[in-house]
Amino acid sequence: MIRHPLLLTASLGAAAGALGGMMGVGGGILLVPLLVHVMREPQHEAQAVSLAFIIATAAVAVVPYLARERLDLGLAALLAAGALPGVVAGARTAARMSALWLRRAFGIAVLATAIRILVAPPIPLGAAMPWPWPFEVGLGLGVGFLAGLLGIGGGTILVPVLTLVQRMPQHAAQGLSLLLIVPVGLVGVVTYARGGKLPAKLLPGLLAGGALGGLVGAVLAQGIGGRSLARMFAVFLVVVSMQMIFSRPRPRTRASGDPISGGPS
Repeated sequence: MIRHPLLLTASLGAAAGALGGMMGVGGGILLVPLLVHVMREPQHEAQAVSLAFIIATAAVAVVPYLARERLDLGLAALLAAGALPGVVAGARTAARMSALWLRRAFGIAVLATAIRILVAPPIPLGAAMPWPWPFEVGLGLGVGFLAGLLGIGGGTILVPVLTLVQRMPQHAAQGLSLLLIVPVGLVGVVTYARGGKLPAKLLPGLLAGGALGGLVGAVLAQGIGGRSLARMFAVFLVVVSMQMIFSRPRPRTRASGDPISGGPS
């Protein structure tokens, strides 16, 4: 029987939610390694929980962005048109991959994001340059597939493309990413749940902490310059990526008295 202290899961949720709300990535990029290494959850279950978690986090965190930024709802609809089938395909692909390869794929994605931030921090230059609609749908498809495959919101890819390639302001790109995460997370978590990979007992504490942390992070983001914060975040991502790529999952303790132990996955 899995027994996870509510306070611990709420604390992890608050940390991941605050980072997600501040950076516009939902929080899964931090939550997945926390679940794997702190809570000792298997990779597939951690990703399923992460998708459920980012729904609540993004839904709360997007509110300050909606209040202060002019988000392109038409672009959000185009991205969602590609992202929703993409997340189903990604989640089904993940079910056929080993946990070790999933961890490595996740670590590589995180490392690529960190390098992008360190080498080329987003600086809006001139007017935005949106793509033709078929390319935006294709971008959504890729973002959704990554979200379903790795259990993250997809903002690690979407925000850099919007800011660096389409020249969207950082805050607007983060708000759009959070807006897209809500439907992507819903479809993704349903796909994982149908495969029996969603440990629901983790959700109450994570969702409560994530909603609070996401709101705090989003409010802070409105008053903080993104350049130095992005560089600090990138250094953290390098550490996370190295751990996910080169380390192996801890053995799961089955003792019933262990507060972070679990039964068969």
